Amino acid sequence: MTSFLQGLRYSVRMLAHSPGFAILALVTLALGIGANTAIFSFVDGVLLKPLPYENGDRIVRVLEKPPRGERNGISTLNFLDWQRDNDVFDFMAAQTGGTATLTGVAEPVQLRGARVSSAYFDIFGIKAERGRTFLPGEDQPGKDHLVILSHALWLSQFGADPSIIDRTILLDNEPHTVIGVLPAGSAFDRAFNQLWRPLAFEPSNMTRNFHWLGSFARLKKGVSLEQAKLRMNVIGARIEREFPDSNKGWGVVVERYADIIVGQDTRTALLVLMIATGMVLLIGCANLANLALARGVSREREIAIRTSLGAGRWRLVCQFLTENVLLSVCGGLLGILVGYGMMKWMRGLIPPYSFAREADITMDLRVLLFALVISVVTGLLFGLAPAIQATSPDLVRSMKTSGHSFSAFLSVTA
Repeated sequence: MTSFLQGLRYSVRMLAHSPGFAILALVTLALGIGANTAIFSFVDGVLLKPLPYENGDRIVRVLEKPPRGERNGISTLNFLDWQRDNDVFDFMAAQTGGTATLTGVAEPVQLRGARVSSAYFDIFGIKAERGRTFLPGEDQPGKDHLVILSHALWLSQFGADPSIIDRTILLDNEPHTVIGVLPAGSAFDRAFNQLWRPLAFEPSNMTRNFHWLGSFARLKKGVSLEQAKLRMNVIGARIEREFPDSNKGWGVVVERYADIIVGQDTRTALLVLMIATGMVLLIGCANLANLALARGVSREREIAIRTSLGAGRWRLVCQFLTENVLLSVCGGLLGILVGYGMMKWMRGLIPPYSFAREADITMDLRVLLFALVISVVTGLLFGLAPAIQATSPDLVRSMKTSGHSFSAFLSVTA
């Protein structure tokens, strides 16, 4: 540790004696590492983080498979058969759109909403911060005039009124009782929808020909995705046999939710951006390596003197690497600030709700660790070749230098 601290102090003095090189390197590293950190915050938030739900790997989406196509919405009667006959899901819930106009206020407000089966929030393991979520049976006609608010809507429209629970509000001029407010900062607080109401099927909905629903489910413990697909295909085949007029050629699609929330185009775009910024950083490393090589040549006499005084080559290589890694880490610290600014700027350019509600794009500990690792690796990349080259001097030629060079070296090391 003592030797490392001595090498660190010596590195600081040597960099202070080359301010032009140090400043240019810091700017190059800050821009390169900052760009990579900003893009990685998107890649991590959208592609790498696990779903923010308990046992999120057991959440699936279930849709119908049309005769010519990959997936389609679900008819009401088919969904009800799936929900009743399956033995592979703990919960299964349908979802459809449900925008509403908040009336009874000074100015009517159009709100984004959804209608969902009563088990919807149980699938995602979401509990209300205030009040409760839907109970079984509350998605039946006559019991469905209830509403759950997002935390963001509760703040913006109702001023975070703590007495909101059990209050009656008018949605499309019909009274609805507020039974719950979802927690702040959850995925549902970033959702497109601002409120959720029970999905109660009307007699006019009871058909197998109108495919208008989506559905989600939670796998039972111990049931694999393949087992769920097999069992749902059996149910789908039975429905096809019994109702050939509406279901001939129709099947069932069961997909893990984590695999479908990010589209292939988005995934490809993020990976291309990550590769592009990585290449920019490599180009920066190559330029810095050339500068470090030139700087190493100018320090050949210094290395020759230290070698003649007994310094081993490994010690000299470590010293050069210490200087470069120190420079890279300092550039990385600046890069974090640059990356944070770039991340905020890019988030402002992207239209709202371009990513799934589960995407949490922040400069968190995972991103900071990435910045630290890439800073150290960058220092090693652009410093290794110059370190090896500079520590192999021609001692005889280097020692035939003027005496003032030796004095200058002593003044630096003092």
